[in-house]
Amino acid sequence: MDLDDFDHQLLRLLSLDARQTGKELSEKVGLSPAACLRRVQRLREIGAIRKEIAILAPEVTGTTVTLLAMLEMVRGQPERNARAREKLLKLPEVKKLYHVTGKADLVLTIECASMEAYAAFTERHFYAEEIKGFDTIVVLRSYDPEVE
Repeated sequence: MDLDDFDHQLLRLLSLDARQTGKELSEKVGLSPAACLRRVQRLREIGAIRKEIAILAPEVTGTTVTLLAMLEMVRGQPERNARAREKLLKLPEVKKLYHVTGKADLVLTIECASMEAYAAFTERHFYAEEIKGFDTIVVLRSYDPEVE
């Protein structure tokens, strides 16, 4: 992709808040609002922007606990592990899944209503034959980067 400094600035700004207007973007990058919107449209068309999502308020959705689950998969079962990944990605509690290096093979970002709900989630989904074990990190606070 042939991207210049303005494109990179726009991508960074949009990754923090995709609802910014052309006027807001123009004030931050030094281009006209129309030029910013044309560039954003081009970035979408060339695939630099894959998806735009809404981050929902936990008090509205009832998902007040965020957890990072690190799964160690059984080795030598690539087809079963691929099916397990596909199944996990379809679960509404799973917000993100990463295939990683290290002891864990997968790291999942999970949102649940409570620790009890998470315990039930693990019992339903993490005691499968293809999952060797798991560890969990509970998120105490989340800090989002702010737009300069």
